[in-house]
Amino acid sequence: MIRLADPLDEPESNCVDIPGFRQNVQLQAPLMAHTLKRFGLADEMWTMNYPSQRQIYASEYGLCIEAASFEPGAVLMLKEPSDSPLQCFNFTDNGYIALVGNPDFGFAVVEGEGSKAGGPSHLRRDLSLNTLSETDPSLATWKIVKSAKSWQE
Repeated sequence: MIRLADPLDEPESNCVDIPGFRQNVQLQAPLMAHTLKRFGLADEMWTMNYPSQRQIYASEYGLCIEAASFEPGAVLMLKEPSDSPLQCFNFTDNGYIALVGNPDFGFAVVEGEGSKAGGPSHLRRDLSLNTLSETDPSLATWKIVKSAKSWQE
């Protein structure tokens, strides 16, 4: 799972998420940040460096994260795995997920309050490719979580 390091105003943390849930998952919609539902749900789980180096893969759906463009504000979508440079990301030492073709662009939660999204306390936030040097690190610093035991660390 890819979890935002700063919980912002969500004590249950935020993670990179595919909109919808189970049979209502929306694979053509832009990815979002969402309150962590439960570790291990398919729409919140990612395989790093698969099927090729620097790709981020949703194994349940056979799709990779791809930026819509090399422009700030570009949405992040799911696409068939390809050799597109828009599917190549580095997880940096400071916790950014940066586009290889332009390392100042990376995953960031859009500023502002989240909107209610199912569940008793669940919030959703827009997620896009933003200029990291101009983005508050609390909105762009991520942690890769590999087990349910460590998702809150």
